Amino acid sequence: MKTIGIAALSALLLLPGFWETRAQEPAAGSDNITLSRAEDRIYTKNLARYTQDVNHSDRFDRNLLMYSAANGYYRAGKILLRRGADPNLQGLDGATALMYASYNGHLRLTRLLLEKGAEIDMQAVDGLNPLMVASQNGHYDVVELLLDNGANFNMKAFDGYTSLMLAAQNGFPEIVGMLLDKGADVDNQDLDNRTTALIQASLSGFTDIGRLLLQKGADPDLQDRGGATALMTASLGGHEEFVKLLLEYDANINLKGSDGSNALFLASLNGYTGIVKTLLEKGALPDNSDLDGTRALIITARDEVADTIVKRIYAGLNPGQSFAGKVTALISASDSGNLEAVGVRKGKELDAEFLANAEKTTAFIRASRSGHIAILKFMHKKEDRPDPRKTDKFTDLMVASMNGHSDVVRLLLEKGANPELTDKEGKKAADYAVNPDIRSMLENNDNRQINRR
Repeated sequence: MKTIGIAALSALLLLPGFWETRAQEPAAGSDNITLSRAEDRIYTKNLARYTQDVNHSDRFDRNLLMYSAANGYYRAGKILLRRGADPNLQGLDGATALMYASYNGHLRLTRLLLEKGAEIDMQAVDGLNPLMVASQNGHYDVVELLLDNGANFNMKAFDGYTSLMLAAQNGFPEIVGMLLDKGADVDNQDLDNRTTALIQASLSGFTDIGRLLLQKGADPDLQDRGGATALMTASLGGHEEFVKLLLEYDANINLKGSDGSNALFLASLNGYTGIVKTLLEKGALPDNSDLDGTRALIITARDEVADTIVKRIYAGLNPGQSFAGKVTALISASDSGNLEAVGVRKGKELDAEFLANAEKTTAFIRASRSGHIAILKFMHKKEDRPDPRKTDKFTDLMVASMNGHSDVVRLLLEKGANPELTDKEGKKAADYAVNPDIRSMLENNDNRQINRR
């Protein structure tokens, strides 16, 4: 999830010798000062009234106006602006007072800063601006105010994200609707992963947002850099209503990603019976002799998981989700030769270090949610890394079998999936069955096909 944290100013007033105050006031930075919010607001207001330099900043170029904006201290902000504080000064990370106010949803301060000349489209070092951070955090009134004052709703951050993508990603339909009514580009793709607002909404199953985007002409078949569509990511995440919505808008049911996986494969992998049934009823084809399956291999990890997960978290996983114990991951070989997981079997909670070590980027701390098929990127712990040229090709039936999804196996067989297909090792779906019932089902079906010959 692409989020922006503005926590740096929380200790602003505690920096030793930061503010020049009246002699009778206690020195800022004293270890003995613990202020309640009410006391902090009063203290900040007094600093605003009496500090000699209203634009004085710390070593990160953060100033008192930014602190007031971040905390919603309207009177302090008003005093500072009346005394000549510059609303367009930027911190070391490029953040302005308007960004802080917008990020935290402080409407009165946002309006005041605009009235005093704050530049509405100024961008931070990563390209984010007030409208983007307000949209990301669901501050409808602030978004409305910024738009009414001429904010550029199609401006892009330096990774290509727009306000619409951030609102869609984080589940704010009212803001999505407002941006679309203004004319926001519904099919914009970011620069890194080529994801779209529709793919971002599909990752979390925000069906109401998906409908708004599709009604405004969003292309349901746009693929990200890994070939994933919104239908694939919705199927991967088990979002059945979103899948049905996309099919209402004629999403291509048999499109494949760069690793060969499609919506049916991903739903079969994770055992989403309802989605598998819907896709089959709409004409999805289970793997047969005309389809080459998905290039993949199986890696089982235990304690090594925390050590081997070294890249960012993908496909809409939120910080509350964790993996562990014995994790079985299906790793697909991409065209670049990298190995990317397209599914995991979840176990008990993993150490918090797992998420703490996720890659963080830009001056604002954020975890970027990708539209890739991949859930995680793995690096093999040992030096003898798998050779992607030797990866097997698995069918829908094989992955359903190996993950113990008997209902999915039954549905696929009913729709003509061929249990006799083999991988490079000559193994059939029955050879991957994790329980006797699935193995029996596959072998009996196999025997019926032989007898019919």
